[in-house]
Formats: sequence, C-alpha cells, structure tokens
Amino acid sequence: MTPSLPGLRFRLFGFPVTIGVDFLLITLIIGLQARPGVGIFEWVVVVAVSILIHELGHAFALSMYNIHPEIRLWGMGGLTISGFVLPPRKSILVSLAGPLVGIPVAIAFMVLKPWLPSTGLLAETASDLIFVNLWWGVLNLLPISGLDGGNVIVNLFVIVLGQRGKRPGLVIVAVCSVAIAIGAIFVGFFYLTIVIIFFGLFNPEPYLTSWQLVTGGPGGPRVASAAPSKGAWAAPRAESRSDSGGDRKGEDRKGGDRHGVEGRGRGRQPLLMVAADSRRAFGEAFAETMPGGSGEAAPVDLDELERRPAPLLADVVGMMANRDDPAVAARLATETDPLAVLGIVTRVVESKRVSQLLGVLRRDDTADRIPALLKLQVGLHALGRFEDSMAAASILGRSGGARSAALEARSAARAGDRKRATVALERVLALGPIRLSDAALGDIVRLGPDRKIADLLAKLRSAASPN
Repeated sequence: MTPSLPGLRFRLFGFPVTIGVDFLLITLIIGLQARPGVGIFEWVVVVAVSILIHELGHAFALSMYNIHPEIRLWGMGGLTISGFVLPPRKSILVSLAGPLVGIPVAIAFMVLKPWLPSTGLLAETASDLIFVNLWWGVLNLLPISGLDGGNVIVNLFVIVLGQRGKRPGLVIVAVCSVAIAIGAIFVGFFYLTIVIIFFGLFNPEPYLTSWQLVTGGPGGPRVASAAPSKGAWAAPRAESRSDSGGDRKGEDRKGGDRHGVEGRGRGRQPLLMVAADSRRAFGEAFAETMPGGSGEAAPVDLDELERRPAPLLADVVGMMANRDDPAVAARLATETDPLAVLGIVTRVVESKRVSQLLGVLRRDDTADRIPALLKLQVGLHALGRFEDSMAAASILGRSGGARSAALEARSAARAGDRKRATVALERVLALGPIRLSDAALGDIVRLGPDRKIADLLAKLRSAASPN
C-alpha cells in the first residue's frame, strides 16, 4: 500500500496536505472494533486531526529553516516530506517537534476535561483526543525505525561519533525496534507490533545494516537520513520545497547537508525530493528532455504532477542499501512515472552513489542506457547537481540528442560555466533545431551578456522558426 492512492487534498497554513483513502480505511477498520454507529466517524476525525497536529509540528519546525514541506496521512500514520538532508542537530529538533506539539495538546484536554460533560459526544471526543495525541506522541519518541525516536537516536550517534556513528546508530534502532515488537506481543499489544512492522517495511535501512553486520557483508548502506521519515525517504528529498537550482551559499541556512555531497557536484546544494511546490520544475525539464512516442517532448501534465502524491519506492531502497547500481540503472530505465524517476534519482544522490551509477551507465551497452541516462540527467539537474547532470550529458554525447544538449547548457549556465554552456548550445544547433523553452532561456540568461551565446541563441531561434 502506498500513498499514491486517492485522497483528500488541501492546504493548511500554507502546507500541501493529502489525507489518503488508505489512511481513512485503516482508521475506520481499527475503530469498528469498539465504535458502533456515529461514534466511528468521530473516531476517524479525531485520529486524522491528531496525527495532522503532530505532522504540523514537524512542518512548522522545517519552515524555520526556510523549508516548505508536504504533509501526507497514509497507511497507519503520517509523514512530513522534507527533501533536504538536514544536519544532525536540526534533524533532531525537527523530529522532536511533532511529539512536542501533540503531547501538550493531550495535556491541555486533560486539564479541560473536568469542565466538560461527563458523557456524550463531547466527552468521548475529548477522551479520544487525549488518547490519540498522547499515544502517538509517546510512540514516536520510542527508538523505532521510521519514527521520530529512531531518527533522533541515529543523529545523536552521528553528533557524538561523526559519520562513522551512523552505522551503530542504525543497529541500535533495529535492535530496539525488534525488542519492542516482541515485547508488545508478550503483553498482548499486537497493534504496536503491526505498526513497527509496517514502518519497518518502508524504512528497512536499520535492519539491512544489522543484517550486513551479522552476515559479514558490506559495512552497511551510507544513506543520508531525512527527518522525519515516518515511512518516506525523503526526503527526500526530494524532498522538497526548494527551487530547483542549488543556492550554494545559502545551503546551511536552508537546512542542507553541511557535510556536502559526493561526486562531481561539490557545491553545498539542497536535496530536492517530491513536494508539490517543487515538482513543476522537474516536470518541465522532464517534458523538454525525454522524447515521447513521436520523438517530440514527452507529454507531462504539470498540474497533475503537482497534485498527485509520489509513490514510495521500497525496492530502490533495498537496491541502494545493497549497492546494486546495475539494478538501479535498470529500474531507472524502465520507470515511466516522472515522480518515481525523481524519487529514484533523489535516493541515488542521498546515498552518495551518483558517480558509481554514472560509471555503470558509462560501461553499459544495452538499449536501456540512453533512457536511464536521460532520466538521470533530468533528475540531477532538478536537484541542483549541475556538474553531475553535465557528466551524464557527456556520457550520452550525440546519442542524447538536441534536448539533452539543451539541458546540459542549462546546467552549465546554472553552474556559471560559460564555456560549457557555449559548447552545449553549439551541439544543440548541430543536432536540432529545437525551440528552447522560456525556462531554458531564463537559465542561460543567468550567465549575463555574452556575444557568442547571443549569436547561438539567435541562430537557434532562426532555425526553429517555421518557414
């Protein structure tokens, strides 16, 4: 079950919110055990509002770092999608913000309850608000994979031991998750065990790291954490609420990875995931670069792209954890959902395996090589990894066509590389003609006045104009 199912979509305090039909159905099923009649609807509303309060705590904490996240209630809980990889201390503060908002709400209703009627719908609503906000807040403070407490433990280890502390932190979270799940079975609290299994399926990194430690495999995946995860990866980014360009000087202010990112894009650039506010830029580049069935630009409904929740890619997480770059390349080549493409590329960036994937695709001689590289180039450009995007374009060469060359020119312009942008525009002219979009022209204008580039743009306009 993924959050790509239909749901209610709206904005709250400026944050895009989706309440998935899967969340409503699971909440309804849980409540049917003890909520006959009208009471079941009160229960569903209380659970949705309580978990939304919790996620708003995360969202407002992220907004302090100029990050504008997306909230989603799905499955057995909620998640706040933040595509930035936060430094450990900021990540801990964001993770704790959810419980530290929800638990006080429960305490407030405890104080108010004696003044409320002792029976009736109002009394039942107050009791449910206390129970759900308190239970969900305390649960999230436990060191469980995919929940806030697990993220806090891993980041505490990173603060104390540096990046080498991530692996023992993940192992501790895995051990605690298993121990709590088993303990819940012995005390008859089977629902807690189900919750741990559910979030563990979508956050397998602690368990995979522990398994590799036990079996003597590689030293665990080096995946940058995004907070809070709650069944997503963020983080993605992805994601997230930045513009598609990388503001290198403003990275720390915006919550970027202060340790930098590997590969050829060495600037401190924000990681973008799949929030509604930032999908359009990716969708435009995807539509301009990926060929459709007739060789024209791939059709992308940008409005639909912003509205639709992104799928969760559990298989890609496993591939990245096992460092199976050929499998990721194959998955990227066959994926047709633009949001899933962005999710795969984001995961590759977070896992610091861009150069490895580029190496695999450089050596690959299959028919999948070109579509995989094109998608990778688009995703890297959208994530602000301009040097890596240009590296993908170099591997493609003439086989990428004029559209790939045009995107390379945009990446070069964003990176301030006037010479590279000029060479790419010359290749566009040789491979085209194509009409550059307003977004592409806007990127190239960033380079400032340049006679040679102006001449190339004039020739492109002339070549692309109908006779």
